[in-house]
Amino acid sequence: MLGLKEHPFSEAQVACDAFLSFALVQASLEGKAPPDVRERLGALLTDALGRARSPFRNTGSTRVAGHSLPRSVLYRGFLLLMLAGVERAGLASEEHRTLFDALAAQTAEAVAKQPLLPSFGESIWPCDNALAASGLLLHGRLRGSEASRAAGERWVAHLAKLSESPGGFPTQVDAKGRILKKTPRGTVLAWTAAFLAMSGTPAARTFADVLLKDFCEHVPLFPSAAACREWPRGVERGADASSGPIIGGYGQGATALAIAATRASEELAGWHTALRTTAMLGGIQKHVSQPGKFPLETSLYLWATSLRPW
Repeated sequence: MLGLKEHPFSEAQVACDAFLSFALVQASLEGKAPPDVRERLGALLTDALGRARSPFRNTGSTRVAGHSLPRSVLYRGFLLLMLAGVERAGLASEEHRTLFDALAAQTAEAVAKQPLLPSFGESIWPCDNALAASGLLLHGRLRGSEASRAAGERWVAHLAKLSESPGGFPTQVDAKGRILKKTPRGTVLAWTAAFLAMSGTPAARTFADVLLKDFCEHVPLFPSAAACREWPRGVERGADASSGPIIGGYGQGATALAIAATRASEELAGWHTALRTTAMLGGIQKHVSQPGKFPLETSLYLWATSLRPW
């Protein structure tokens, strides 16, 4: 769904850990979690703190509450949201809380020095900053940290302002904020909207509205279904690791992530249903029935269909 054979989705392991963790937390909040949910969430965090760090080695690392963690804002954003989830569900241990507090403090300090942080090496993808921004907002709310709340709000405001750039929300910028990749993308907008939606910030709806207006449409042959383009209408480019396969102009990654993005508001429920219909037509149930064979597709779909603001 995300990634191609020639362009692998390198962060797939931590993404799988996180998506499944988010879905389990939501199930717990709704009283639908399995009896061993605490153990499962603990195992997912252990994996995220272990082997899932590997793709981020080129970002450098720092010590955080006894753990050597990559500096990558993408990695740290996933981890902040996982820790927010166990805290929200009332399943956090003291070790989890200590790590959550320390990671939030380091992240807030880092973004105070540079408005957007890198994901891989020195490469800065604004959409990846949405995870950590949302994580700080949740830390502020769940742990009563005014510093985290303020830092998260400033970060989200910066992302929202960037979305007002003449060419739309850019894909990549440099450390000084200069735009390197100007063309907006469906996956980028959906990714940003979905992760901002986890903290309930109104900015999530802003990104979701742009996505639906400029990239998504009902499928002509199946009017009850909807799909999203990877590239703006009139722009013809190929697939890559972010987009996943592109079929008939529609991107599988953009369409899948839009299922999550449309959880930004109950007013988008019609779009959410239409996008889920497309997933059903595309055989998502077969994937979900074989999670060992399709771990990323399964975990992403479970998260996207269960997402609620925490």
